[in-house]
Amino acid sequence: MNYKVFGAICLGSVEQELTIYEVRPGGGIKRLERAATVLPLFSDTFSGGRISIESMDALCDMLIRYAEIMKSYKVDAYKAYATVAVRDASNCDIVLDRIHVMTGLDIELISNSEQRYLNYKALAHNEGEFSKTIKSGTLILDTGYGSLQFSIFDNDALVSTENIGLGAARIYSDLSRARISEDQMMYRVEEMINSELLNYKKLYLKGMDIETIFGIGENVLYRYWAQEKPELLKKAVPAETVLAECKDIIGRSSAELSEILGRSLGYSRLLPIAAMYYKRIIEITGARTLYFPSIDFTDGMAVEYAEKAKLYKNGRNFENDIISESRNLARRYRCNTSHSESVEEYALIIFDAIRKISGLTKRDRLLLQIGAILHDCGKFVSIKNVDECGYFIVLSTEIIGLSHAERKMVAGAIRFRNSSAFDYELAAESGDPIRLAKLSAILCLSNALDRGHVDKLRDTKVTVNEKTRELMILASYDGDLTLERLAVEENADLFEEVFGFKPVFRQKKRI
Repeated sequence: MNYKVFGAICLGSVEQELTIYEVRPGGGIKRLERAATVLPLFSDTFSGGRISIESMDALCDMLIRYAEIMKSYKVDAYKAYATVAVRDASNCDIVLDRIHVMTGLDIELISNSEQRYLNYKALAHNEGEFSKTIKSGTLILDTGYGSLQFSIFDNDALVSTENIGLGAARIYSDLSRARISEDQMMYRVEEMINSELLNYKKLYLKGMDIETIFGIGENVLYRYWAQEKPELLKKAVPAETVLAECKDIIGRSSAELSEILGRSLGYSRLLPIAAMYYKRIIEITGARTLYFPSIDFTDGMAVEYAEKAKLYKNGRNFENDIISESRNLARRYRCNTSHSESVEEYALIIFDAIRKISGLTKRDRLLLQIGAILHDCGKFVSIKNVDECGYFIVLSTEIIGLSHAERKMVAGAIRFRNSSAFDYELAAESGDPIRLAKLSAILCLSNALDRGHVDKLRDTKVTVNEKTRELMILASYDGDLTLERLAVEENADLFEEVFGFKPVFRQKKRI
């Protein structure tokens, strides 16, 4: 058999789905079956902070059925992720343990940035016009029931990505607690949406011309259109058409929408909220064209599986998008661009020189590069407490494609960008203090090489002498390097401690 059968389970805030895929070499990914259950976990987590016992029992019953479906297809592998409603529940660990004991399934938590990254990969895999479209102003609107992700592309690069808590279920839950009457509900919804979107426009859309919106992710609006207006999901749609459809939905009663959808009244009440935020997003961005390619999270899971199973390699370098986003973050926080570029270059040169003896991975190289790009971002807040401020900036800023654990690693490296400040007890907060020590040691040394912020060491060579156990740093600059020499000596101890090689600074003799 020259293909694999893969099962993807997503425990969402409103819908929990299983999709069975046939995955063939070369990237052929075909849906064989989709099973979906509406179980509004958001009403537990967003309102009470925890998943109820009744919801846990319903989840287990549903997952037992899903496990039987996967067994009938004889899946080669499966992956099960839980999103925000489970992730943010105070009894999350109990929920995951109950599921494992009752069903035998292992459920993993996935961060928002990782989830959106997989959706974005699915879009790039399935949408033939994607690479062509993002050469000009494009907004990928990745909708979830808890939040929306706004990712802007221009000139084939990721410009910015921001997560906003405007998911239909979250808005409905917030307003329900305030006991808003149904006839006032949409007025209050519009107020909430306007407050967030106008701030977003001011911060991120200044000077941007958004031509196209790709609408992907979990959304009751997409489910409705698949049933009532399937033509909207098959081609590019003019913004005027989508606006008219959204206004029509907003004008209908919850009872009427419930009858059309054949779903519960509570589920149907999410539909006009989703229509409202789409209406306002189109109006605020001025987008002219929209695509709704029917891509959701389980599609991204299938693409991830195909890549890891070496059945598919996407032509797009997604790491470049992570780096592009990091550079834009550095500009936002007014980092010294020339200095950051020098530190980035030195960090990568040192990493590549010690790669075989470092115990670090290709993914660690990416984290180090991001740390070098953002290592000075804390100066935006405080010149005195650069490291600590930089740590909290990165820790609280989502970088699409990085997990929360990886973001903690980058933030930690920035926190300890001066080796004398390295604290193993604090580093333990990262979950992997040894790995963090290694990344910090390289970043400290790289920062030392541009101590004067004038890029004196552009042509520096770095080599490893295994016999003397030294990291040889040979500078070709023939001027004064006193500051750089002292900075290297000050940051040599941590490097030698974690790698076993002593940094030795040398300058070519003048002729």
